Amino acid sequence: MEISYEHANPMAGNESFLLRVQKEYEQQTPCILVDAGDGVDTSTLLADNEYLAAVLLTHAHLDHYKSLDEAHRDGAPILTSPGTEAILEDILAEGVRHHSMSDPDAILERVESINDWADVVGDDISVAPVPAGHTPGACGFLIRAHDGQESFRALATGDFTRRDAGGYVGFDSEQFLEVDALFLTAATNDAVDETVTDILETLAARANAGSKTLCTASGLTGVHLTTLLGRIEHELDYSIPIILVGQVAKLYDALEYDYPHVETIPEFSVPHDCLEAGSVTIAGPEVPVEGSSERLFEAIRDDGNATLVQVQGGNTTAKDAGDFAGTVFSFEFSNHPTEAVLDEVVETIAPTHVVITHQSGRSLTRYKDKWDAYTWATGDSGSEQLYQNGRFCPPNWIGDAAKQRVRNRDEQRSVIDVGDGVLQAAASIPELERRETASLEREGVDVTRLRDELHIGHSEEEVATNTVEPKAETDPTQNACVTSAHVTDEGVYRTAGQPSSDHEYIIPSPEEVADKIANPTVVNVLCDSASAESDISSDGTTAERTSKANKKEISGKDADSSEEDDAATETETADETTKREYTEQTENRGEDENTSASDSTMSETTAEMATGAVTDETVTVHIDPVIRTLTERQASNEGESTEAFVESAIRTYLAEALRGNEPWSETTRVTERKLTIDADPALEQLIATTAANNDESDAESFVVRTLCDAIGLDIDDRELPIGALEEMDELIVATTENDSCPHEEKDEIVQAALERRVL
Repeated sequence: MEISYEHANPMAGNESFLLRVQKEYEQQTPCILVDAGDGVDTSTLLADNEYLAAVLLTHAHLDHYKSLDEAHRDGAPILTSPGTEAILEDILAEGVRHHSMSDPDAILERVESINDWADVVGDDISVAPVPAGHTPGACGFLIRAHDGQESFRALATGDFTRRDAGGYVGFDSEQFLEVDALFLTAATNDAVDETVTDILETLAARANAGSKTLCTASGLTGVHLTTLLGRIEHELDYSIPIILVGQVAKLYDALEYDYPHVETIPEFSVPHDCLEAGSVTIAGPEVPVEGSSERLFEAIRDDGNATLVQVQGGNTTAKDAGDFAGTVFSFEFSNHPTEAVLDEVVETIAPTHVVITHQSGRSLTRYKDKWDAYTWATGDSGSEQLYQNGRFCPPNWIGDAAKQRVRNRDEQRSVIDVGDGVLQAAASIPELERRETASLEREGVDVTRLRDELHIGHSEEEVATNTVEPKAETDPTQNACVTSAHVTDEGVYRTAGQPSSDHEYIIPSPEEVADKIANPTVVNVLCDSASAESDISSDGTTAERTSKANKKEISGKDADSSEEDDAATETETADETTKREYTEQTENRGEDENTSASDSTMSETTAEMATGAVTDETVTVHIDPVIRTLTERQASNEGESTEAFVESAIRTYLAEALRGNEPWSETTRVTERKLTIDADPALEQLIATTAANNDESDAESFVVRTLCDAIGLDIDDRELPIGALEEMDELIVATTENDSCPHEEKDEIVQAALERRVL
């Protein structure tokens, strides 16, 4: 028996792969496709003597099913979890509308949900789903093949987390024994726990302040957030009315969730019917540029008291203060494990082979020779042999020492005295289930911090003590600029003190603003006068918050008739009360709470420097701003923080240099940026005249600067703060002292390391 694998889309997401099980006496080789992401083409992957025996679909995110209709062939069953099967019809309908999928009915006819071992090719090849966390309905797969006395067992994690997701059980590496090959998804996120807590706090606080709060998210992310908001009411006794709209509503209903105070509206004609003061409305897509979220956003675009919370998982451009009269937030949310968890998974399972998926390019380098296993971290196309006639096949680049370490580890594992209980565990699989009762803690939420942020269990005196009246004043234009600069970087808005009758704009200093404010309220920072929804009644007392269901009982009216009453209340409140908005950056809040925020963008890191939030260990270097921007974007694409991306690039570069490999030979130094324009004489003259009028030295410089401005690139901003650079100082000095090294300064090494990674 021979076992081999092949990456199915290495030039795209690299999350899909083909597993071949070849037997000497069989004329046709069965192949198993795990996921069908962007660019998977089975017509080129499979030879004439091969056929598709099964497709294993780990979950219903677009990057795992986008090519499902094109890749499916040979009548192969599409095996997945019961949760994913339940939502797949709605998911594929969106695929037809937005992603050019052609025949969802043919796909759905072949879909089978399984929750235990299922035979794929007789009893010679069997597969079973295993819990994976990550998103509602997700799973990984165990794959076992045998031929007489030979056997081989593989585990494909799919996208996974040890945390639960919407009540679906997370991945537990201790449940897996005797795994020969681990196909490990290496997408990571070291800040996800903090981010999800921030999202929940923001949604709950804004709804509690009486704002019409629109949360835009992808379908499954919206469902996931709904389950967490529902658990806040159960665990913290903090009720949040929730309205689910469009695809989010359909998926929630299909998965048969039933949380209190959740209303689903799969289809709607009047957007205002889906938006209520004091409630959270969740709809997709993740940025309101089309579909349900766009229609809802347009309904509140000019409402200075409304809130937009964008939960992004892809490379989308968020709305900011320039697009919206109200308060706007943006969070990058990708539910993946930390890098440390990957190490623990490999150490616990102890496979002979580790195949890295969902990473590509130079980001794979950090996994080579990392574990005592044959680690396949190339992302190459072409078939790779894992097992042949009773022996494991190492990669051809593995040295003898590494081979011996793996053999020793395998021998130790084989001579361990295995009792009946362990044998039984090896033959069984962890149960694929959704818990009857979810848990915020199991989902990765910092419950203690969330309780403090929402002032749950605090007395009125404690809340009042934390409220500080701001003093510093500034120009209205300056205030608008500060808000616009930070709302898209998960900016957090706070208010303090009593409503003011004047209309001056005030920004308190971070030291003077209390981090914990009861019932925060927000008005539009760009308006000359503020009309606001208020939690303060006309007699000056604080109105008691009630759930949406209770509101309807009190008023005696249904949702269709409540909008007019809400509008009248808003107008009366606006005439009586004017409120002030105070902006505080996320970094300062994190400092006050003695927490460390993991930056997701380079711009946020720069903002830390401007406010003094950078730690003493941070070193600032100067590099080409274009390389800096490319670094930021590639880090986001690969699902890691910019800080971790930069550190990894530098360490890899230095390691190569100290091995004598001269990595600088692979980089192209950016010294001067030029642009050739193929234009007619009239256009050339117009560009030259415009450049002169703008005091540019030449037309080429003018065009380059104009293009940079258009994409939001400041070509004069060359600063890049790096937290771990001091730790690498000795390595940097050793590298620069190398006679063949062209670098003399830290800046040059950082620049070259990042060029090598992103170009």
